[in-house]
Amino acid sequence: MRRIVLAASVLVLAGCSNFGDLFSAHADVAATAAGQSLSAEQLAAMMGKAKGAQMNAETAEFIATVWSDYTLFAQSVARGTLKSDSATVATVLWPQVAEAKGAVWYDTLAARRGNASPGSADSVYLADTVRVFQHILFGVQATASPEDRAAARKKAQLALAQLQQGANFALLASQLSDDGSKGDGGWLPPAKPGAYVTAFDSAAWRLAPGQMTGLVETPFGYHIIRRPTMDESRDRVLAYLTQDATRRLDSIYMDSLSIQYDLVVSSDAPALMRAGLADKSGMRKSKKAISKYKGGKFTVAEYLRWLSALPPQFAAQVKDASDEQLTQFAKALSTNQLLLAQADSAGITLPADQWAAMQASYQGVIDTLKINIGLGPDVTDSSVALAEREKVAQLRVDDFFTQVFEQRARLRPLPGALGQVLRDQEGGKLSQAGLTRAVELAVAAAAPGAPGAPAGGPGGPPVPGGPGQGVQPAAGPPPVGAPPASQP
Repeated sequence: MRRIVLAASVLVLAGCSNFGDLFSAHADVAATAAGQSLSAEQLAAMMGKAKGAQMNAETAEFIATVWSDYTLFAQSVARGTLKSDSATVATVLWPQVAEAKGAVWYDTLAARRGNASPGSADSVYLADTVRVFQHILFGVQATASPEDRAAARKKAQLALAQLQQGANFALLASQLSDDGSKGDGGWLPPAKPGAYVTAFDSAAWRLAPGQMTGLVETPFGYHIIRRPTMDESRDRVLAYLTQDATRRLDSIYMDSLSIQYDLVVSSDAPALMRAGLADKSGMRKSKKAISKYKGGKFTVAEYLRWLSALPPQFAAQVKDASDEQLTQFAKALSTNQLLLAQADSAGITLPADQWAAMQASYQGVIDTLKINIGLGPDVTDSSVALAEREKVAQLRVDDFFTQVFEQRARLRPLPGALGQVLRDQEGGKLSQAGLTRAVELAVAAAAPGAPGAPAGGPGGPPVPGGPGQGVQPAAGPPPVGAPPASQP
C-alpha cells in the first residue's frame, strides 16, 4: 500500500511554531488567544516549573503555543463554537483523510495489477535467486567472557543433537532462539545472496532443500540454520513477491505521475522551503511555486500545510536537510498532491466504516480533552452569562497547566489541524518580543543563587514532548540514512 508522506494515525499539535501574525510590540505579553492573554511573566514561571526544561526560545514558543491551543479550545467550548459536523471533521483530520484516500486509491491500482501466483513462487524457489531460511540463534555478546561463550556453545550443541534426532525445528526455535524470529518458528524473511553476515550467508547458501547446518559462529553468536523445502516456503515466497511487486508499482506509478504532469521542481524550492519554515506565519498563505506541473502548481502554503501534519521534530530534519534532499522532498509532496487529485477525479471516497471510525475518534479526543481540562456544565450551560463561562473556562486551563507542571496531569494534543482551525476562527497571536522577555526572565530566575532557582541552573533535558528532543524517524525523503547491516 502506497503511504503518502504522513503518519496516518498520529495526532499532532498543528502549528507548534509561529502562528497568526507575530506582533512585536508589548514585550509584557507573550501570547493572546481568543481574547485571553499570557504574560511574559506567566510564561517564564511555566518554563521554570517545567522540570528539566531548557530556558531558550524553542521552549518558550512551544509552551506558549500549547497554552494557546488549550485556551482556544476551552474558549470555543464556552462560546459553543466548537463544531463536530462532517465538514469540520474532514478539515481538522485532513492529514488522516488524505492518507486514507491515497491508500484506497493506491490499493485500487494494485488490485488491477493482480497478485503473484503460487506457480510464480515455485519458479522463484527453483531459480534459487531468493531463499528463505529458518535459524536458531544462541546469542553471545561481543564482550562475553570465555565461560559465557562456552556455555552458549554447549547449549547450541545440545539443541543440534535434538534436531539430529528428529526434533521439530520450528518448535525448538520458538523455545530457544535469542532473536525476533523466535516468535515465528525461527523463520527469516526471503533474502538474496549477501543479505546476511558472511559466515551465516556462506553456510546457508550451501544448503539443499530440507538440509540443516551444524553450528555456525557469527558476531551474534551460534546459529543452527535450515533451508525449508519448496512446499514449506511457498506462502512466504508468495508474500515476498507480492510485496516486491507493490514496491515496484509504487515507484513506477509515482514516476509516471511526474512524467504525465510534467512535474518540475523550482530551482529556488530549497530556499523557499527554508524560508517558509523560518516564517510560517508570514508565508502561511504564500502562492509562490515550489513546483509546477501541468494544470497547476505546488505552493509554499501547501507545503506548510503538509509540514504541519508531520511530527514537530520533522521540522528539524527539514531545517538541516541539503538542497538535494529538499528537492526530493518537494517532489514527493508534489506527487502526493497529484496522487490525491487523481483519487478525487476517480471518485475515490472513504469506506463508510472508516469515515465513521474517524468521526468517532475525533469526538472521543474532544470529549477526553473536555474531561481532562474540567470543562463541565458551568462552562457549557448557555443559561450562564457568556463572560462568566469564558472566565471559568480560562481558570480551568490555568489550573490544568498547574497540574501538568506538577506532573498530576499530562498534555494531550488537539486532534489533527484543530489548532489551526481554531486560530483562524477565534484568533491567536504570539509576540516575539514577549517570548524573548519570557526567556530572559526564566534564565534570570534559574540562575544559581536566584530565589527559587533549581539545582544546576538552566539547561538539562528538554520538556517531554517539547522541542529539543532527539529527532524521531518520520515519513518522507530527507534525510535518509543507510540501513544497518542485517542481523539474521
